[in-house]
Amino acid sequence: MTTDEIECGFAALQEQISANRDAIAETTEAVQKDEAALLARMAATAAAILPVAGLEVMARGKVDGAGEMYDQGYYPGKMFVLARTEPMPFRPDNPEKAVTDQFCVLKEDGTLAELMYSTDTVVVDSLLAPISPEDALGVYGPELLFMLYRALRQYLEGQDALLDALRTTLEYLHR
Repeated sequence: MTTDEIECGFAALQEQISANRDAIAETTEAVQKDEAALLARMAATAAAILPVAGLEVMARGKVDGAGEMYDQGYYPGKMFVLARTEPMPFRPDNPEKAVTDQFCVLKEDGTLAELMYSTDTVVVDSLLAPISPEDALGVYGPELLFMLYRALRQYLEGQDALLDALRTTLEYLHR
């Protein structure tokens, strides 16, 4: 192999790397333009597993002198908690209530919502307000996409482990 051949090959590699870099930048931009549509589709897909994999989310409760919760009430259906952000200063439904914690959740119907908790000395209550995929991405960032993907992946891994355990049990039973 001659030096000219090596230089020619090296130049071709550099050219391909540059072309890939440009294509990656263009494709990334196209995906980012459609992030909200991607989030909405992922949310609709993930909603199917919420009844079995989601969490019951507290709507309100009381705090005793030791800081323990009692007399809790829960939202109907289950949810995935996808992200947390710095809380807004007050709740949109009641400007006298400060927001102490603020989350983005996925509801069983496949829609996103903001969950805002307010706490005084005894009572913890909340507001569950719908949020569009565009607004959710603006407030909580693209981590929402990662968290939805991760939730589905963890559910699949749990299914695989359960299926393996059931097969092992059947094998043991039928020996």
